[in-house]
Amino acid sequence: MALICIIIGLILERSVSTVIQYRNFNWFKNYSDWLVEHLPGLSNQGSSSIVILLLPVMLLTGILQGLLDGVLLGLLSAVFGLAIFLYCLGPGDLNKEIDLYLEARENGDDEQAQNYASIIMGDDASRSPDQQIVNVMHSILYQSNDRFFAVIFWFVVLGPFGALLYRLTSYTKLHSTNFTLSSAAKRLQAILAWAPAHLVAMAYALTGNYEGASASFREKQKYEDLGESNYYTLISAGLGALRDCAPGEETSCIVSTRGLVLRALVVWLAAIAGLTLIGWMA
Repeated sequence: MALICIIIGLILERSVSTVIQYRNFNWFKNYSDWLVEHLPGLSNQGSSSIVILLLPVMLLTGILQGLLDGVLLGLLSAVFGLAIFLYCLGPGDLNKEIDLYLEARENGDDEQAQNYASIIMGDDASRSPDQQIVNVMHSILYQSNDRFFAVIFWFVVLGPFGALLYRLTSYTKLHSTNFTLSSAAKRLQAILAWAPAHLVAMAYALTGNYEGASASFREKQKYEDLGESNYYTLISAGLGALRDCAPGEETSCIVSTRGLVLRALVVWLAAIAGLTLIGWMA
């Protein structure tokens, strides 16, 4: 059932543009702001603050997931799982954003190219075309994990509960104005992203230049911060797998990077299908 939800969710993500409008997290922002206001001691809780924030939402999600399990031959559970999975992808369509960036570059529209590069990166992009391309390549390799690989991983492991746990943690890390909450969310998100990041790095190696990816991974600098370690795990393996694509080759590097991510996704789906067929997954 998980495989069916993932495949349908990814198809809808690509084909239905209104899906992005469905991903509205204002309810969670309002809830978070309310909790911070009514629990002033939350800022003193350190790492446990994110647990306090997420506990009511995740408890409700877990109860619903349990109650719907097996109802109407699992149909309601599948619909609930698909809705949560689709909601937790993104929040934007990375493939569409790459298309818009490539179109702007091909049209020579530097302002639009920088705008779309910033959207892909989630930060201000460089105005230097060569540096911008490198930054976008890095972001595609990294953002793919945050936008869908990690969501798929936790959906497979814990169902809708796991997908929502990851997305709300990532959202809090990026958007919370409370320093304690954002810091706690950053640590939890790094923990949740560790396993999928390494599995994605393996998929990059398997679907690209294996020797290059392996060598780049072994040579990468070690970081004490787990979030930075996850980032450079993905970047080193991805760039190593794209060793034949040198920075400065304009849009061909972006196309090659997207192709690597899509091939890695196919490997993931094939692995999930295999686990489903042998009965290791529902």
